[in-house]
Amino acid sequence: GCQPRPPERAVAISAISSYEFALHTDTLRLVPGLSIASMGAVNSVLLFSWRPDPRELNGAPVALTDHSITSVNLLRVLCEQCYHITPEWRSMPQDLDLMLSACEGALLIGDRALFEGVLRRHIGRRGLPYCFDLGDEWLKFTGLPFTFAVWAVRDDCADAVRAAGVVPALYAARADGMRSIDEMALAYAPRLGLPSGVCAHYLRSLRYYLDDADIRGLQTFLHYALPNFSWEQVREV
Repeated sequence: GCQPRPPERAVAISAISSYEFALHTDTLRLVPGLSIASMGAVNSVLLFSWRPDPRELNGAPVALTDHSITSVNLLRVLCEQCYHITPEWRSMPQDLDLMLSACEGALLIGDRALFEGVLRRHIGRRGLPYCFDLGDEWLKFTGLPFTFAVWAVRDDCADAVRAAGVVPALYAARADGMRSIDEMALAYAPRLGLPSGVCAHYLRSLRYYLDDADIRGLQTFLHYALPNFSWEQVREV
């Protein structure tokens, strides 16, 4: 997973939440061409709801995870700009039963969302919540991919990172990883309690580049989420 917060002093380079990166462009530099993004469904950032339409959550309690500042703000942006609603936000642990016993909606992210999305996605069966994939909701709203995380370098380490050839090594590691998705899925699936095919599909559905469309999607998100942010603040390594 990516760092939710800026890299610690001992860490020169890491993946970081895209929202958190935007808050710290004064001390971080963007690694070009690398991200964790999706064009449509991401499968690991899900809004579960007892209501069949997110617009019906206006004024209703919605539980938020404290695990991802980017995903929380993505949901806030969608509610404000796309659904035109104002839910009552509640921060809760990532326990879907607990969340949905107290609230009409619940945001889950990461492995927990991937598992619950397979296990409890609404298929017309009574007692199961509806499920909305925020990557898909963003695509329907903007026509753009959503960039959940970027790679960043601490400003004071930029010269050393360049000299050591770390960025080209990351590009090579990405290529190796994309060739090894089936093997990674086989190793990862038992920990999640999911079929390896589900995990492989998840890994293949993500985007690991940062091309023009990904940047436009990120700029659009930050325009809504951080109105005072300017892309001109971003410096590359």
